[in-house]
Amino acid sequence: MYGILIFFHLLVSVILVLVVLIQQPQKGGMATILGGGESIFGGGGAAPFMTKVTTGLAIAFAVTSLGLVLLSAQRARPPAAPRATSSQPAPAQPGPTGGD
Repeated sequence: MYGILIFFHLLVSVILVLVVLIQQPQKGGMATILGGGESIFGGGGAAPFMTKVTTGLAIAFAVTSLGLVLLSAQRARPPAAPRATSSQPAPAQPGPTGGD
């Protein structure tokens, strides 16, 4: 399971990098986020599709990262020591040794 998740994580990483590099730079920078320029839902062409692909890959990257962390923590945890279940009674405690 761990190996499959690592493979999927690496695949998503490489595809995410390629998709980001393919995208056209948008005009306006931070202005588009703050309301200037084109609206987030407007526009045309391949830009909205590429944005959705990038968002989906980013979410997949985050989910696989979280899964790898959880699996790594589970694998690194030492196994619990078996409890000794003895049917013999515990040895008797020695009594007080006499003296003054």
